[in-house]
Amino acid sequence: MSTAVRPSLIEISPHTTRPTALPDHVYAVLKQRILSCALPPNERLIEKKLCAELRVSRTPLREALNRLSHEELVSFQPHAGYRVAGITLAGFKNLIELRSIVEPQAAALAAERATPADLAALRAQATQPHDPSEEHSFIQYCQANSHFHLLVVRCARNSMLENIVMSALDMYQRPTYLRIGRQMDPSNPSSKHHAIVDAIERRDAEAARTIMRQHIQGGGERIMAALQAAHIT
Repeated sequence: MSTAVRPSLIEISPHTTRPTALPDHVYAVLKQRILSCALPPNERLIEKKLCAELRVSRTPLREALNRLSHEELVSFQPHAGYRVAGITLAGFKNLIELRSIVEPQAAALAAERATPADLAALRAQATQPHDPSEEHSFIQYCQANSHFHLLVVRCARNSMLENIVMSALDMYQRPTYLRIGRQMDPSNPSSKHHAIVDAIERRDAEAARTIMRQHIQGGGERIMAALQAAHIT
């Protein structure tokens, strides 16, 4: 049985061609805005305003909002409507734990299953220089970083595993779009990525697992500290 892989933040855009199903288009646009914090955490979503902006009726809008609610990207409050989900320490800790469990195993599977074409794609994506002070450069870095991690899990050839990692990566980026816990050393993630690719290329599953776990936990600790410094509870 196969499981369809849904679009990631790095694969959807407000400017993509509208899908045949209108609720899918509304869902994609709202999801991209939430995950990139164009719609900030805890912001109330005014249905009338969104309908006018997206030029849709309330039916496709509510279908999209219900889907986002199931993904815990929005919450519904009786008599108050929908609101963008907030960012919390507990929620972000859960993401780190999830990624620390799932992605190292995906890297280990990649070491067993990656093809020469996979390895070439990973190597090409591993280096990600950016200027953390320049907004557009940083957004490109966020997207490129997620793309690298998705390429690793796609080497495992397991769509269910890919969906889990994709969802976690999408949520994981939200604080950095708010300038919380941004990576200020461009060489750090690139060197870790190349080390992961080296281990996969050697078919060393244990090394790939260990390096990926260290990489995720190091980044997670940096962002957790930044969230605490920003008084997010």
